[in-house]
Amino acid sequence: MPSGLATSLRWRWLLPVTLGVALFYLLPVRDALDRAFFDAASRRPLRTTLPPDGSALVLMDDATLAALSENGFGGTWPPPRGVFAALIAGLHRAGAAKIVVDFVFLDHSIAVEQDRLLGAVAAGVPSVVLARTRRQAPAFWDDAFLAAHAAYFKSPRLGHADAAPDPDGVIRGYRVTGSLAAATLPARDGPEDALLRWHGGLEALRTLGPRVPVVSAASFVVSGLPTAGRLAETSPDGNYTPASLAAALAREEPLRGEAFDAVRGRTVFVGASAAGTFDQKPFPIGKLEPGVLVHWTAWANLAGDGFIRRLPTFTSPLIALAGIATLALLSLRRPGILVPVVVAGAVAAGVVGVAYAGLSSGWFLEPATPVLAAGLGLIGAVSEKFWIERRRRQEVQAMFGCYVAPEVVERLVRDPTSIRLAGEKREATVFFCDLAGFTDLSEQVTPDELLELINGYLQETSDCLMEYGAYIDKYIGDAVMAVFGAPQDQPDHALAACRAALAAQQVLAARNAKLAVTHGRTLHMRIGINTGPMTVGNLGSERKKNYTVLGDAVNLASRLEGANKEFGTGILLGEATAARVRDQLVLRPLTALRVKGKQTAVQVFELVGERAGLSPARQSFLSVYGEGHALYTARRFAEAAEVLARAAALAPDDEMTAHLLADARDLAVNPPAADWQPILSLKTK
Repeated sequence: MPSGLATSLRWRWLLPVTLGVALFYLLPVRDALDRAFFDAASRRPLRTTLPPDGSALVLMDDATLAALSENGFGGTWPPPRGVFAALIAGLHRAGAAKIVVDFVFLDHSIAVEQDRLLGAVAAGVPSVVLARTRRQAPAFWDDAFLAAHAAYFKSPRLGHADAAPDPDGVIRGYRVTGSLAAATLPARDGPEDALLRWHGGLEALRTLGPRVPVVSAASFVVSGLPTAGRLAETSPDGNYTPASLAAALAREEPLRGEAFDAVRGRTVFVGASAAGTFDQKPFPIGKLEPGVLVHWTAWANLAGDGFIRRLPTFTSPLIALAGIATLALLSLRRPGILVPVVVAGAVAAGVVGVAYAGLSSGWFLEPATPVLAAGLGLIGAVSEKFWIERRRRQEVQAMFGCYVAPEVVERLVRDPTSIRLAGEKREATVFFCDLAGFTDLSEQVTPDELLELINGYLQETSDCLMEYGAYIDKYIGDAVMAVFGAPQDQPDHALAACRAALAAQQVLAARNAKLAVTHGRTLHMRIGINTGPMTVGNLGSERKKNYTVLGDAVNLASRLEGANKEFGTGILLGEATAARVRDQLVLRPLTALRVKGKQTAVQVFELVGERAGLSPARQSFLSVYGEGHALYTARRFAEAAEVLARAAALAPDDEMTAHLLADARDLAVNPPAADWQPILSLKTK
């Protein structure tokens, strides 16, 4: 890929993608997506954990309200405070180890004596923990009551029941400090603010059976009502004290039965689930559940496998930036869109997988930002590759579209690795051609006619060359330079160049037939072809570049084109080209040629044509010429002169035969030195 193109487009997507991720991180939708992921993962955790033993849930359900109605309490919510005193008494007589009451008694009721009864019973049963708000304790446990009965409040007896929901109204977090759960387990330390590790709703807990009993409060209320009545009789004036009620409760018989046995020795969380109690809360685990479930879940986290801690707020943005950087670096090193797609998919899947597994391990990674970053990064990387591909296609088409066959351009566009504009060493074949006689013709025609002639000739010649896979390097007046074997690979580039040269001569012959009629003149084409290693790539300035070839092999091809004048030939081949095509085409050996500026001579050959296209007369001439040439190079000059004389008789106009014949006759009379070599030195370029 061209370095300038890559530099101009690379990394441009990073800034908008990074800004997009930053904006997304600040928007409420990010929180909503993270919460949705947390809810889904909480409902189907990777690893299911059982809550700790030793707890139970007692609910003021519809059955409880029906039982109250049967006992003359109307069945409406909330019932009189004496009913709550009866519930506590029933739980205490059933042997509950801890009674955590998730009801907030912020105001005094109309029946003040019932407030006093409830306050004294709750205080006199040391296992009771009542709910409060952050600002206010139960009305019957005011400062004066707490001070008067300080002995009953040496351990935590109050815990706040506030559970702040998220913006969508769902409760996911829990403030442990000062909470009902913390008051129940004062010896356990918990985080200030954490996410709850859920064990399911009521239906899920009921499937656990005796591990976490879920019991209606009806049995405890009905059994506790007589007890509450007897407790009330201990102080007809309503001046109840925790001590007197505790003593009276101690004289009550323990309760026996299925419901009572279910809570014995357990930490009991008391809440409401009946319709109309207005204590149904939305939790991540699904439908509305009793509010007491949040405090029980917090207690289970505190007593058992722990809360879920949020990772620091900068974690997700850092992972997002790391994912974008990884995507940029890897996509830069690999062409195509497969790598960005795989990397982005791996980042997104990895983040989701880690976040999902992390919930079971006790921490929460917010996945929305890294996943979005992977998606935006993928869009950015693919867009970059699209624009680079488009620019590269335009650049290749602009550079080669007029100089190589359309199918070659398409191949170069499809496979950018087949061309290295930055430069490479490659073996190729170079073709130079020029017109002889064009200058004289140009003086006889108008400028318009001249352009028409030259453009027509260049068009037909270029079509021939491109048909055989050539890249048209440049036009220099009426001269053409072409390359076979670059930019696309062409295993038979030498043979293709030779056949293209023969085809170009045929095209010129057809044009000459017209010129002879219209202008009374014909043109002659001189072609030089050479094969060898050369440097291939872009050459030029920032303003204008040309894909071309450089090297000694290129220079020799240019010299061979001019050397045709010395030999009276049409197509000259270098030694390397001849070696590759002599089995397919007919060649004529000429001599060793030393070009200007070089000390080493190279063998040159004339390309005669295809074997099947030679006439018998031409074949006879070449056979005799070849015999004479072999005798000449073997220094058998007298014999060579005799054979070459026969060849000259077969082709009287062949300049090379005439030259060798004259040279052989002279050397037969004047033998050369012992180190003589048949070398022709060119004095000009």
